[in-house]
Amino acid sequence: MYAPVADQTQAAHDRRLGIPFLIFMATSGLPLGYSLQPTRVLAVADVAEMTAQAASADNTLGSLANIVLLGALYGWSAWMLLTRPRSSATIMVRTWPLLAFLVLIGASVMWSFEPEKVVMNVVHNIGVILMCLAAALHYRHAPDGFVRDLGLVLGANMAVHLAAIAILPGYTIDWQARWQGLTVHPNTFGALALTTFWANAAVLAGRLDKRRHWYWAGVLMALAAMIGADSKTSQLTSIVTVCTLLGLRFLVRRHARLPLYAALVVVGGTMLVLYKVIAATVDLSFLFEAVGRDPEFTGRAQVWEDAFKAIGAKPLLGWSFDDHAYLIATAGMPYSSYHSGLLDLAVNGGAIAIALLAALMLSWVACYFRPDGVARRIAPWSVAYVIAYVMHNLTEASYVAPRGQLWVMFLGVLFLCACSASGRRRARPLPPPRCAPGWSVAG
Repeated sequence: MYAPVADQTQAAHDRRLGIPFLIFMATSGLPLGYSLQPTRVLAVADVAEMTAQAASADNTLGSLANIVLLGALYGWSAWMLLTRPRSSATIMVRTWPLLAFLVLIGASVMWSFEPEKVVMNVVHNIGVILMCLAAALHYRHAPDGFVRDLGLVLGANMAVHLAAIAILPGYTIDWQARWQGLTVHPNTFGALALTTFWANAAVLAGRLDKRRHWYWAGVLMALAAMIGADSKTSQLTSIVTVCTLLGLRFLVRRHARLPLYAALVVVGGTMLVLYKVIAATVDLSFLFEAVGRDPEFTGRAQVWEDAFKAIGAKPLLGWSFDDHAYLIATAGMPYSSYHSGLLDLAVNGGAIAIALLAALMLSWVACYFRPDGVARRIAPWSVAYVIAYVMHNLTEASYVAPRGQLWVMFLGVLFLCACSASGRRRARPLPPPRCAPGWSVAG
């Protein structure tokens, strides 16, 4: 079934909208805003010094190359969106908590220790919103192209990192023998491997492209990177991602209806509650040891205690979105985040920020109830990403982090889900329609 001529013309006109987003992804983890340093053993004092420097006003802008690149991508996206005000406004209304987040971040300049950092966070958030909004308007015509293009771009990016590990091990493997590639930390490299794995696995699971060998290469490189980085969070999250993709593929092929999906959500929530109850009464340390973790989550338990103390001091509006500058400068915080997305966000923006995040997630869920939307057509891989993103934030922090790849990809998925299907090709009730590539019964 071919789209109407008007749709084909609009799709061709919107083709350039996705380029800034893909360029941003292609440069993920590359040393544009920082310089590579030879590997050396780091003491606690060294880590604290590096953290303080990262949160200082002197590090507000970063390198000139990074400024030029991001400025060009943000500006290009804004210029292209000027000709599509109605579509852009519709998507932003459907994801209104993002606008509220911008207001909260901007207002926090009034109680910030480093107001320059807050201003730059506002700029970056606006920039990535424009970039992701432009990408969504491009991919709404062929939404599966989003994950296909990401798989290829992130696969090529991962190949660069792995090549650097082979050629420059003294710079790309840290003192604990963990791979970090050209990124600043092995956990960052693990997160990059996770997104690379998701995008390529989604294409393979949905059979969305005939060039399967390229996506298999992406999956294998991502697996090697996760193992080399020794990122347990990324490894476990990738397992959940595969199970989600294959499980949704099974349900789609059997034409599962919306009540079954809702029941699965209820079952998942119930199992989580049961786990919490059991963990509070039974020693489950053997489970952590089985996956290479200790019950303290590699020191994260103490970090989380510090986060609760900071939240208790300013529970409503938090300490402001200045990269924890005040806590690092005065409380001796020797790390750049609290290794928990919810706790980190609560420290920054208090209970208001947590409420806005919940509203944002609800706005994403609401997209699947719109029969004329794109969300239902991309449900398998979009749901898999959001679940992986939320799971990753259990031990890492990337909510409302515009400089990070994970948040930007979440915005891309969110905006694409908020789009209406173009022309006469409207989505049908769950499961996705048979004409949707890859996820059909014949696929």
